[in-house]
Amino acid sequence: MDAKMEKRILREQLLEHRRSLDPEQVREESAAIIVRLQNLPPFVCAHSILTYVASKDNEVETQPLIASLLKQGKEVLVPIAERDRSITWSRLESLDELVAGAFGILEPVFQWRRPVLPPQDAVALVPGIAFTRDGWRIGYGAGYYDRFLAGFAGIAIGLAFSQQMIASIPRENHDVPLHYVVTDKAVYRAAGLT
Repeated sequence: MDAKMEKRILREQLLEHRRSLDPEQVREESAAIIVRLQNLPPFVCAHSILTYVASKDNEVETQPLIASLLKQGKEVLVPIAERDRSITWSRLESLDELVAGAFGILEPVFQWRRPVLPPQDAVALVPGIAFTRDGWRIGYGAGYYDRFLAGFAGIAIGLAFSQQMIASIPRENHDVPLHYVVTDKAVYRAAGLT
């Protein structure tokens, strides 16, 4: 079986499991993840945060964090999924600017889009369906984040429930590892990170 097929099977199994999580468990574990994230030095030092807006399939909740970052005066950039499978980052000023866009993902309403080139010293919070301790991930399969991360010089951090951690992930040439994975139980730092 090739890596693409293995990843597809893992994606389906783990996504089904994540969708079955109790909403209260999602809230509690998301809060624990955010506390760990907020103690991580690269996150604390970053002025610009690139973050997905959790909106489907019991992703780790990010909206309370986004509200807090906006109050702190941090620059918050959220993704817009483009037709060519690239990401445009837009500066967010309020959660009220968001509506469901492509794939059910919350994105800024057209008139509130403020495209910004992400600073190379920013921190990117990356969603996923499965993660390993050494920073590999399985996303939804379209490659948006791998394309973005391939040219991003900042710190990439995966947010995951501990149930999403697996021993290994089959890799393809386009896969890009993360620097950290933060769960409700631990923070994992990719090997070789300086």
